[in-house]
Amino acid sequence: CHRRKVKCDGINPCRNCASAQLSCTYNAIPQKKGPKGSRAKVISELRETQRQTSLSAKVQNRMNGIACPPTTSGLAPTPGLLTSELVKECAQFFFDNLYPQAPILDRRQVEQQVLYMEQNRDAYCLMTSLCAFIMLQPGMSMPAGDPYNLDMVPGANIVSSQLLLEECLRVRKGYEYLDSITLNSLATNFFLFGCFYGQEMHDKAWYYLREATTMIHMAGMDKEEHY
Repeated sequence: CHRRKVKCDGINPCRNCASAQLSCTYNAIPQKKGPKGSRAKVISELRETQRQTSLSAKVQNRMNGIACPPTTSGLAPTPGLLTSELVKECAQFFFDNLYPQAPILDRRQVEQQVLYMEQNRDAYCLMTSLCAFIMLQPGMSMPAGDPYNLDMVPGANIVSSQLLLEECLRVRKGYEYLDSITLNSLATNFFLFGCFYGQEMHDKAWYYLREATTMIHMAGMDKEEHY
């Protein structure tokens, strides 16, 4: 909406993006003042950018051996990589199948944080790690309806998990999560542990689980008043 210079209703997805078949993101870059061209051209540019940075496109490229250079400068979230639709599907799978064994998330809080995950790196890293973990689970596959039909391609879910894992670790370097320990950061570590353990990278897996226990002590969560 900022790029198209139209009023946004603040909902995710907002009415403007839904009608234009775009993912809601906020990655505005300051532009020079002056004429910006037609809105139709802007929408086409946005669609092409989101198509190239979508998870499906990156999975397709990696499976074909095509390098995927970074699409953002610095350590900001990749525009369009993690959609609210994917998070909702993965969250639903988690609460339907894994919550009894790992009751570490609150459904209502997840639903609320999805709305602003692009602007909050703590929430974004939680969602990327959750989706990376869920994509490794038996019975979970790439969402149906993507342009590459990756839900029918063996191994696509594993590649998608690796890409989401890389995204989480990259973005997490952009803020000091140890300076302000949250339940999100603890859950993120748990999902990172699960991702690496599922790929039989046990040393890295135990590193993130051990870091989580250290974070609990740093935040004083091991004390009875936090129970």
